[in-house]
Amino acid sequence: MTVTVTKSIAKIARAPLAAAFVATAALTAVGVLPASAQSATADEWVKVCRTDEKQKKEICKTAYDLRTSGGQFLASIAVVEASGEARKFVDLIMPTGLLLQPGIKIQVDQNKAEDGKYGMCAADGCIAQLVASDALVGQMKKGTNLTVTAQGQSDNPVDFVFPLATFKASIEGKAMDDAALKKREEAIAAENAQKQKSIEDQLREQQRKAVQQP
Repeated sequence: MTVTVTKSIAKIARAPLAAAFVATAALTAVGVLPASAQSATADEWVKVCRTDEKQKKEICKTAYDLRTSGGQFLASIAVVEASGEARKFVDLIMPTGLLLQPGIKIQVDQNKAEDGKYGMCAADGCIAQLVASDALVGQMKKGTNLTVTAQGQSDNPVDFVFPLATFKASIEGKAMDDAALKKREEAIAAENAQKQKSIEDQLREQQRKAVQQP
């Protein structure tokens, strides 16, 4: 089952969160995808708030981007809340190459898993959502890891593991202002560029050694 839309997922996600959710990479491997390889710069939950002029409400997203050791985007998760509303939502941007019909499961540590469904997809990712119950948000504040389980093309489970160490402080704290968010994004971009250069240098060195071998 394939769902397509004319808009880019990156454009949909960028509107409320500046550039916090830019889906740039498809799933390239299956299995467990932890966030342990992230740097100190990127390895934190970030809270960003924007005012919805139509609804006259402040919309806040407390989000985490999951990336590879080389800095490539894998997936993102955000707890979304609006002023004056008790109900919260969990929004996810997932990579392409996953089965849509089974949806996803979200589990904090060993607690009961909750189900989420995909809404729409584009060439660079798919959006999934579920209602964030008070129990789930409470578990996230106290928990160690949140695991999102999707199904791969071979109907094999694919786990995306998000660390929760900074979630409580982020969602209960002040939102990051535009200047701080821009500075953070620039630092992450510079670090990712350096990581990519390091990978390319290693590949060139391996190729050089392969050519020199008799």
